[in-house]
Amino acid sequence: MLKEIESGKLPVVLNSPTPFALEFGTNGCSECSRLSSTVEQVADTLKSIVEVYYVDVDKVPEIKDEFQVEKLPTIILFKDGKPQDTLVGYHQEREIHDFLNQ
Repeated sequence: MLKEIESGKLPVVLNSPTPFALEFGTNGCSECSRLSSTVEQVADTLKSIVEVYYVDVDKVPEIKDEFQVEKLPTIILFKDGKPQDTLVGYHQEREIHDFLNQ
């Protein structure tokens, strides 16, 4: 299970020296659910090099707005607290692995 970002918790994550990714989704999105289960599997294999967090845009829409996420699902990869790359839509396990491992 991915750690979920709740309101007010993002600043702590942004200050992490470890690369991390935010997965944006919502419960009513079937592509989001499919992606989330794949991301969880990949994140478990890469946990020593990247942390992955889930952002439910219905619960914390301000984070979605802050990073200008327009389509769901979306994953944003961060390094040194700054966005480095974005992946939009459902992708296969290998693509997610390569994205998170860059």
